[in-house]
Amino acid sequence: MAPPQILITGSTGYIGGSVLAAITTAHPEYAITAVLRKVSQRYVDAYPRVKTIIGDYDSSETLAKAASEHDIVIHTGDSDHKGAMEALLVGLARRTAPSFLIHLSGTACVSDVYDGKFGVLNPRVWSDVDDIEELAKLPDNRIHRHVDKLVFEAAATHGGHIHTAIICPPDIYGKGRGPGVTQSFMVPFFYDAILAHKSAFYVSNGENVRSLVHIQDVMSLYVSIVEEAVTSFETGTVRKEYWGENGFYFNADSELVWKDVAAATGKIMASLGLIESAEPKECTVEVVQNMLGGTGFSLYMFGSNSRSRADRGRNLFGWKATGPPFMELLEADLLAHHTNKQRDTVALLEALKQKS
Repeated sequence: MAPPQILITGSTGYIGGSVLAAITTAHPEYAITAVLRKVSQRYVDAYPRVKTIIGDYDSSETLAKAASEHDIVIHTGDSDHKGAMEALLVGLARRTAPSFLIHLSGTACVSDVYDGKFGVLNPRVWSDVDDIEELAKLPDNRIHRHVDKLVFEAAATHGGHIHTAIICPPDIYGKGRGPGVTQSFMVPFFYDAILAHKSAFYVSNGENVRSLVHIQDVMSLYVSIVEEAVTSFETGTVRKEYWGENGFYFNADSELVWKDVAAATGKIMASLGLIESAEPKECTVEVVQNMLGGTGFSLYMFGSNSRSRADRGRNLFGWKATGPPFMELLEADLLAHHTNKQRDTVALLEALKQKS
C-alpha cells in the first residue's frame, strides 16, 4: 500500500518548521507536500524530499485543491486565519476517502484574561480529558475560538469522513528545528517590552501562572498524532478516542509564576547591560495594557493565568516531556533574540548606507 499523502502548512514558522523536521526525521518514508509563499534554497536543502505548492493563507482554491488531494492535513499555519481553515475543510469535504485534519491552536483559549483580574493566582488547571465537553463549547469571544469552532463543527458534521485533532500547546520555549523561524514568541516579546519599559516587570502581585513546554516536546506529540493518523489510514480503523469530539490535546509540561520569570529575565538583561536594574517592578494594568502598540495583548502574555494539563497525550500515547526546563534555557533564548536584533540593525544600517 502506498503511503498516505500528507499536506502541511506553516512549515517555515517556529512550530511548523520544527514539526516538519521531527516528522521527516522520524519517517523519511512519508510523502509530504508543503504549502509555501515562496521556496528558498535553504528550505530545499533542509527538506529535499518534501514537495511544494506555492500559495498563502488567502489562496482559498489552492488550499482547497491541495487538501482534496491529500489524506492527512497538518495545519500549523496561522491559527486565527478563518479563511484558510474554511478552504482546507472545503477541500477535505470534496474527498470520497476518509481524511485527517490536525490543527494548531493555543492555550489563549483557556486564559482568564477575560475575567479582568491580573497578576493574581487562578487555581484552575484545564484538562483535555476532564474538561473536553467545556472546551468544545467555549464562548465565541475566546482567542482562537472562531477557528477551533470550525474544526469541532467539521468533526460533528463529517464525523465518519473528516477526522480532526486540535493541538493546543501553551507558551513554548527553546530553539526551533526548522530552517525558518527558530524562536518562540513569548521570550522575544517580553525582551522587547522590558527594553521599552526600561525594566523587567510584572502585573499587580505577579502571582499569575502560565504553563510551558519545550519545542521538542511539542514535536514529539505531533509525531505521535501523525503516526496515529497514518495507522488509521492504512488499517481503515479510526479510534474515536483520538479524534473528533475527543480530539483536543493540551501539550503543557511545567508551570512558572510570572514574577519569577520577570526576576530571572531582569537579572539576565541587566547583566547584558540592557537595563540598569535587575530588580523587576510592579506595573499597573493600565501600563501593561498600553505596551508595545497598546493592543492589550501584553495583559494576556504578562498578567493572565493560562494553565493546562496534557492528560490525553499522556493517557493515549504515553507522552512525557523530556526537554530541558524553561529557566535553564532562558538566557540562551534571550541571547538569541538579542543577537537577532543586533543583526537586523546592522543589516538595516547597511541597506540605508547603500541607498544614500
